[in-house]
Amino acid sequence: MSTESENRKRIVTVAKSYIGTVGGSSNHSDILHFFNSVKPQGYTAHKNDPWCSEFVSACAIQTFGKKDAIAYFPLSASCPRMVVEAKAKSIFVERDSYVPKMGDFILYDWEDTGKGENKNSPDHVGIVEKVKDGTITVIEGNMGSGKGKVGRRTIKVNGRYIRGFVTPRYDRIKAKVKLKSTAEIAKEVIRGEWGNGAERKKALTASGYDYDTIQKEVNRILKEKEKK
Repeated sequence: MSTESENRKRIVTVAKSYIGTVGGSSNHSDILHFFNSVKPQGYTAHKNDPWCSEFVSACAIQTFGKKDAIAYFPLSASCPRMVVEAKAKSIFVERDSYVPKMGDFILYDWEDTGKGENKNSPDHVGIVEKVKDGTITVIEGNMGSGKGKVGRRTIKVNGRYIRGFVTPRYDRIKAKVKLKSTAEIAKEVIRGEWGNGAERKKALTASGYDYDTIQKEVNRILKEKEKK
């Protein structure tokens, strides 16, 4: 797996770890903590903010650290400002028909008429998890009414409401650590090297591992041991 594909997978793994997070919860506080460790444009995030752009920014910071996140991502608490920052880094694509890759950001404008290329101000943003059969699956923060939550949305390529895409240069981010195999990490988990419960999940995710995949392998190994 190339460094680029590894980096794309890493940020999506972090985003997936927050699915189900509700605004105002402890996990939401973690998101704000990562965002506020940088404070893009000097802004301090608060629990009552609309937090979709804070979420994707925090995922970049948590995954790659402050230096690389600042260098390669359009960090912001504002979707319109995110577009400005992305254009300044030459990583913004305004064609709705663009087929994104895992780890790209997708921005929406809810007032899009569906006719022609949308040039309006964006209202919302998420991280592309995958694209299959012309359908984009996106992980987003601040979804729904009330305090909002982290969840998934599906939208067709070239679908209505797409404002544009941020295409970070994942190929330029140097891999910090070579990831071990699922089997190796599962054995380390069983030996107690990754802690327990929520602590284990956060530690694995922060290191670039998919918690659910690791846990399934842990369960498989333990089940095999029981049979012997």
